[in-house]
Amino acid sequence: MGGAQRGRRAGPQRGADVRYDMQIGFEDAFNGAEADITLDVAVTCDHCLGTGGKPGARAQTCNSCNGRGQVRMQNGMFIVERTCPTCHGSGQIISDPCEHCHGEGRVERARQLKVKIPKGVDDGTRIRLAGEGEAPPRSANGGGDAGDLYIFIHMKPHPIWKRDGTTLFAQVPLSFVDAALGGEIQIPGLDKQPVDVKVPAGTQS
Repeated sequence: MGGAQRGRRAGPQRGADVRYDMQIGFEDAFNGAEADITLDVAVTCDHCLGTGGKPGARAQTCNSCNGRGQVRMQNGMFIVERTCPTCHGSGQIISDPCEHCHGEGRVERARQLKVKIPKGVDDGTRIRLAGEGEAPPRSANGGGDAGDLYIFIHMKPHPIWKRDGTTLFAQVPLSFVDAALGGEIQIPGLDKQPVDVKVPAGTQS
């Protein structure tokens, strides 16, 4: 069984997940919105289509790890497995690597995405875009799936409106006359419609 484990080759690697922090206004959180974002992320190389080599280049089994993508190192009484430094975990060495991605099968590139912000999001809300993370690294067993993109929402403070869970609070200045005698004031609504509020006489701060 030990020999079978040493000869076993790791499956296709999945691309890494990516985190993006986005600041939005209070109105966008209330009404929902669409936003364009730009992020630098590893994508599949257009020139080699992720193979890591020039046309006709052959992939040879890495001699350092025997195609496993992992090497074992003795650390005192323990044996530690680490990513092979020669093939970087792919298990193969490209005879004639692609000059654009240098054999990695992917390149760093700025990418634009349109993100739909649903109504009612709160500070710290996480939006997941499946498959929009990093492209998988080149692997001897073929490419894996791309990672996911996680967008974390951060709300900008509003001069009037505050939120506590699902409850909205509006803090507005009130003149002494309106507080003492009562009256009616207008508050700018989050839906761009003014809200009329009746102030009873004798209102305290």
